[in-house]
Amino acid sequence: MKRTVLLLIGATTLQVASATKVLTTDGVKAANAGIATSELIEANEKTVNDIYLATIGKDVDGFSATQAADLFAIANQCPMVGGNAVFKARSLYWLIDDSYDFDDQALCLPYGIIVKNLVEHKANAVSVVPNPTSDEATLILARPLEGSSTLIAYNAVGKEVLRMIIPAETLRTVFNTSTLAPGVYHYALLSQDGTLGYGKLTIVR
Repeated sequence: MKRTVLLLIGATTLQVASATKVLTTDGVKAANAGIATSELIEANEKTVNDIYLATIGKDVDGFSATQAADLFAIANQCPMVGGNAVFKARSLYWLIDDSYDFDDQALCLPYGIIVKNLVEHKANAVSVVPNPTSDEATLILARPLEGSSTLIAYNAVGKEVLRMIIPAETLRTVFNTSTLAPGVYHYALLSQDGTLGYGKLTIVR
């Protein structure tokens, strides 16, 4: 009898918790919808937030055709024109098609914005092995760094989840991934001169 009551209470608690999450998300979504926008950057933020709250925020696995089209339209903008929401939209769109590459040089040129060419850094290509990985990975560089750099990893919605300093003259660096939830992450190796390399890292368990 006691066990039946406990099971019933547990099930009810889970239902309430689930409903509370949806209600909270709906409340934020309603507040986001009520924000007036007048600039492209603001409109992009509002649209991406709305899509995030309607999907990831409610544990919904897929995107509608309209949501996918809206994400692609924002992701395919020059970041210097469309703002940070462009990167957030790309992170979400990569959940749909993680093979698509956005060419910022071509996207920004029509606005008179020249994105620094990184050809000079190609010899210093970076990779992470093993990939997929579980609790530990190794950053590998083609040649030693001339100065210190920073390895940053972002989750699917563009939030920074890992940051570490890579010392000069480094070829291999082991780093811990045990705190990262399973999923696809994007990483970049940055120096004072710009981006030295970037890629995707998959965590599985």
